Amino acid sequence: MRVFLFSILGLPILLLDGILLHDLPGQLASLHSKEEGWILLGGAALYLLVHVFLRKPERMYLWAHEFSHLIVAKIFFREVHSFHITSRDGGKVVLDRTNVLIDLAPYLFPLYCMAACVAAGFFKGLSPWVPDLYLALAAFLFSMHVVFSAEGFLKGQPDVKRSGRLFSGALVLLFLLLWIPCLLAPGAASGWKGAAAFYGGWIHSAPLTGRRLFRFAASFF
Repeated sequence: MRVFLFSILGLPILLLDGILLHDLPGQLASLHSKEEGWILLGGAALYLLVHVFLRKPERMYLWAHEFSHLIVAKIFFREVHSFHITSRDGGKVVLDRTNVLIDLAPYLFPLYCMAACVAAGFFKGLSPWVPDLYLALAAFLFSMHVVFSAEGFLKGQPDVKRSGRLFSGALVLLFLLLWIPCLLAPGAASGWKGAAAFYGGWIHSAPLTGRRLFRFAASFF
């Protein structure tokens, strides 16, 4: 019953995801230059090469995964009974009770990307190379987060199953899309003003894009 109800809630979120995805390329073009775009593509491609042909950074992702559960559980004042991470058994956080945000925290919050974003704010003035290096690192880390999250969904992790894959996937995609402007801002030439314009562009174009998507969907019926 819980999964069914959450799946119904996931449908409008999926529509919003579609609107944001439709307008994403145009908004990205307004935030960064072509050179910055190539840097982002290079960082993402480098991670995919590492993931496919070299050793997957599973332990690195595992730490972020379990700490995300722990941090969000603490935000909700949950009691943590145990927390452990081992190379053989993986990680586990045992709580007195959980909720949707705690369950999906490792997918909703790209922890390493967020840490790199904060660090870039402190070191941005040290060298003109810092923004470009940050963009490459951000793309690398964000790609890692997306790939491992996708694997978690495909394997049917218990975190995902508790609320259903439709709702969980829709909510995770929404959060990841909304994180993009903030994660790009420290390395983009337009900076945080560009990130604000990015969100503004989404808000401005959402009604028109929503109507187009609705008409497209209605054409099948």
